[in-house]
Amino acid sequence: MKAALSAVVLSLSLCLGAIADAQAVTSQYRVAHVRYQGSDMVLVIVNPSFFYGSGNDQQRWFTAIQQCVRSVKLGGQTLAVTNDNGRFRFYGPNGWHNFLRTIDMSWVNARVNKTMTCNF
Repeated sequence: MKAALSAVVLSLSLCLGAIADAQAVTSQYRVAHVRYQGSDMVLVIVNPSFFYGSGNDQQRWFTAIQQCVRSVKLGGQTLAVTNDNGRFRFYGPNGWHNFLRTIDMSWVNARVNKTMTCNF
């Protein structure tokens, strides 16, 4: 009985692990890692769908991107940016919004110098 129970527990563990792996998502991002006016920035180009989620969804996704930026050892403030039907959109700390309003996707694209792979 004990051996049978152990086998069931092991099978269940393997199934749950396979489900977790199946739900893992790998995403690749283009990144502009720049120093501008004395500040290091990591501008991560995200899919426009980032901005269609709720505020909580955006915060969770942004936090995951920040963790990925740290895991690949990029220094500086993480900022999410995109071109949404010709409109430059951004997400990041409020203290960076004034700067972000002065740039556009052309500025970002001209400075893309890395790609980053994240596993979520």
